[in-house]
Amino acid sequence: MKTLYKKELSYYLNNPIGYIIVILFALFANFLFVKDIFAVGVASMRGFFDVVPWLLMIFIPALAMGVWAQEKRNNTLEVLLTLPLSEEKIVLAKFFSLVSIVLIALSLTLSLPLSLLFLTKIYLPEVIVGYLGLIFFSMMALSLCMIFSILTKNQIVAFLFSAITLFISLVLGGDFFASTMPRVIRDFLSYFSPQYHLLSFEKGLIDIRSLFYFLSATLTFLIINIFLLKRRD
Repeated sequence: MKTLYKKELSYYLNNPIGYIIVILFALFANFLFVKDIFAVGVASMRGFFDVVPWLLMIFIPALAMGVWAQEKRNNTLEVLLTLPLSEEKIVLAKFFSLVSIVLIALSLTLSLPLSLLFLTKIYLPEVIVGYLGLIFFSMMALSLCMIFSILTKNQIVAFLFSAITLFISLVLGGDFFASTMPRVIRDFLSYFSPQYHLLSFEKGLIDIRSLFYFLSATLTFLIINIFLLKRRD
């Protein structure tokens, strides 16, 4: 599993497309945050944690769209399955390689809180918990996008379905549904939105319910990945 993880990670690190996706994400995240500081005039990371999930909505599908689809298109998936590794280990190796790339991308934005820390006073635990929320959201999104990738040979199709699904899930917890639906329906739908659960992390609070939501969703999607991979036997 460790060897496959290194192989998958090196593919992204040695691929210009991987660098382009990571750098573009970091540039947009940094630009939008700095722009928000000058526009609002408040030195806070809240705006950053508000906008990054929407950037990840594009970044993560672009990163994960080929994780299975490219293997199927190149007819290398069958070769991969002949390795002395269980389907569970293959899925986890690919998953953790993608998580590592996301962590690298998020680390490129750490200059923002570090700059604020030197220039003014910010509540550091709130920043740390906010980043934890982004990591948990990214893990859930990656495991979901991997499902769409394994269902098709076309990376564009995988990207579109992944991005649309993430968009709908984020919108469910937004103001639009809050103002147009009855409260009972709104509260029910909002619970299934990552946007709803990210709010507690943005405030610097680790809500056990939100933590359970992200981890259980991630585990469920990974199990579906394993099931779909085994079904090919």
